[in-house]
Amino acid sequence: MENTETARYADIFAALGSEPRLEIMRLLFAAYPEEMTVGEIQEKLKIPNSTLSHHLEKLRIEGLVNSRKQKQFLWYSANAETMEDLLSFLYTGKSRSDRTLTAVNNASTQEGFMFERFFESIFARIFGFISDRFYLEGFARFTQEAVTVIDIAQDESRRLGHRYIGTEQLLVGLVSEGSDFASQFLSSAGLNLENVKIEEEKIVGRGRGLTPVDIPFTPRAKRVLELAVEESQQLGVNYVGTEHLLLGILKEGAKGTAGGAAIRILQNLGVDLVAFEQRLRRALT
Repeated sequence: MENTETARYADIFAALGSEPRLEIMRLLFAAYPEEMTVGEIQEKLKIPNSTLSHHLEKLRIEGLVNSRKQKQFLWYSANAETMEDLLSFLYTGKSRSDRTLTAVNNASTQEGFMFERFFESIFARIFGFISDRFYLEGFARFTQEAVTVIDIAQDESRRLGHRYIGTEQLLVGLVSEGSDFASQFLSSAGLNLENVKIEEEKIVGRGRGLTPVDIPFTPRAKRVLELAVEESQQLGVNYVGTEHLLLGILKEGAKGTAGGAAIRILQNLGVDLVAFEQRLRRALT
């Protein structure tokens, strides 16, 4: 039985043993749980259609992706359960379903906790940005405007040719979004997209242009998102909006350090951070 399981997971590893297939899996996990058509995948990765079809079929056979046909379109999505099975086997020698049965008979939850931390850390190393999508507490509660801010931050990172999303890109996203609370509040403080971008580029410069398909957050930016979730909870609302992202930037920069690039941009543009945060909090209560 063990030999059969080992052979199965060896085949899964083999299916992931090429750069195009890893990029396909990164892209599908970034979209998870949404599906993508072959055309959408091809547009993102620029893989020839004939080669792409071969890679997708290999991934489908090994259970790494799910597929369905709707009219003339083939839709693909990542199969997160297969990846969890693989990582479970690597760590415990058991599949995920076997671990579930074991956990029922095990009074201690320490092994399960250790596995979940292991799973998260390995997932982050293999797939980068998708770990944030899977594990960032409360991400599903982000408003459409807050999600738009993150999308704009990704585009800004690509514009500058960087391989990360930092607090400075999140600030650009907040200013750029235009319609929601944070954008209007920043505008009332005298900030606009042009002067924010000028300061951003002064501080972080331009990268080499080798931006990955899915761009990971820096530790500071990820902390801003986590703090935004905490701020929304403390304010007693069931969503995370642009105002909470702005509070997250301010709170992350007040942790006894010099603060991230977003904080320096605000300071360079003459914003009194203490007074600014106080005014923001009054507006939200």
